[in-house]
Amino acid sequence: MEHLNYIPEWAKTAIVYHIYPLGFFGAPKYGKDESGKVDRLLEIRNFYNHFKKLGVNVIQFGPLFESVSHGYDTVDYMKIDHRLGTNDLFEQITTELHNMNIRVIIDGVFNHVSREFVSFKDIQAYKEKSWQRNWHFIDFSRDNPYKDGFDYQNWEGHYELVKLNLNEKDVRDYLFSVSNYWFKEIGIDGWRLDVAYLVGANFWREFRQVCKKAKPDCILIGEMIHGPYDKWIGPELLDVGTGYQVYKSIWSAINSNNMYELYSILERSFHQEWGLFKDITLLNFLGNHDCTRIRSILRDDRYIFPAFLFLLTTNGIPKIYYGDEIGLKGVKTEQSDEDVRRPMPRSFDEWPSIGNDIFRNIQKFIQIRKINHALTQGDLNPVFADNNILAFIRRSTKQTLLIIINTNFEKTEKTIPLWNQNLEGYKFIELLEQGGDKEYFVRNNQLHISELYPCWGRILQLE
Repeated sequence: MEHLNYIPEWAKTAIVYHIYPLGFFGAPKYGKDESGKVDRLLEIRNFYNHFKKLGVNVIQFGPLFESVSHGYDTVDYMKIDHRLGTNDLFEQITTELHNMNIRVIIDGVFNHVSREFVSFKDIQAYKEKSWQRNWHFIDFSRDNPYKDGFDYQNWEGHYELVKLNLNEKDVRDYLFSVSNYWFKEIGIDGWRLDVAYLVGANFWREFRQVCKKAKPDCILIGEMIHGPYDKWIGPELLDVGTGYQVYKSIWSAINSNNMYELYSILERSFHQEWGLFKDITLLNFLGNHDCTRIRSILRDDRYIFPAFLFLLTTNGIPKIYYGDEIGLKGVKTEQSDEDVRRPMPRSFDEWPSIGNDIFRNIQKFIQIRKINHALTQGDLNPVFADNNILAFIRRSTKQTLLIIINTNFEKTEKTIPLWNQNLEGYKFIELLEQGGDKEYFVRNNQLHISELYPCWGRILQLE
């Protein structure tokens, strides 16, 4: 990342902690189920020490705005959901997090709104005479399942999510004013932009200009599921895209004893000559509010350690979904996401039995990442894979590291080929404190590792 000048410098060392607020704080499923304001956001103060101990330096808040139910059906972009608190409270929390050197990113859902959004309500009331009839894609020649007397474009067939017409200048100007409010009045540091891949590049180009004017070092993260990413991510567009292809390959390769799969995705993505994402920064993750939790996806609990070791040594920006750092389980079904959006345990006593081991090791991986330039800034070059072992080099202008990940259930001996790396005769030293050798030498363009511990790995630094 060190050569990507359009990304804010602080973001290159970011470790993101992703909260889905309505779930994290245990809010009711529907806004109508709670008539008055409840300051659930206050509870985040009970987790400040947790964030500091873990070592994260960015909190990504999922949808916070007033909504009908899950937060992605916005009613009012200018107001914190009454199930969570108030704008003033969120401003206080943002300031408190800043005082802890933690940045704040919030969700922007600008592709669609709820049926309760003011422009749609105006169209329901006045039909063709509505002054906001062009805020959405309305067809007055047809009806919709709600019998409004008109049809309209929506998100993937979900009529409760009404598509905004971002071609309309009034809509764009309104959303730009929304962004300016949260930057200037509340003090956020960036946006995570929902379904960014469904929005035209021209909108994001304008949006970037507005955001960077309001806060020059803000970050803009686009939700990307499929490419070409460079249509939306780049110097004049969004800063970062979500790494869904890498995400899928992590758990799939581990579960199927096929680290070749992850190797091939890394080479296809980041090869310095032909990699699809070699000039793009990805936000990498093992889980989020839309995915089955990583501990539920993996076939064995022991796999959680190499999975997080990879996440925190690969390139891009790592993101941890709340609860994954203590081993929460949760399964997404076709009918519901609720199981992956359950409240965060309030005390250590409520953690799963494996939770402390997971937390302690993630903490260790984060500490290592923070103090090693190659992990936060370097390029990635995969060099070896077999069924259960993956090795890759992270190289920056200041440092070279070799990361070896082992998903075997037994202690393993392995020789890693390092052809064409110009490393013959060089020495590597171990950074991940553990048993076994502390020094390793490249001989005949190979590095022999006498002990790779089960479901673990080594982080070796070139001297």
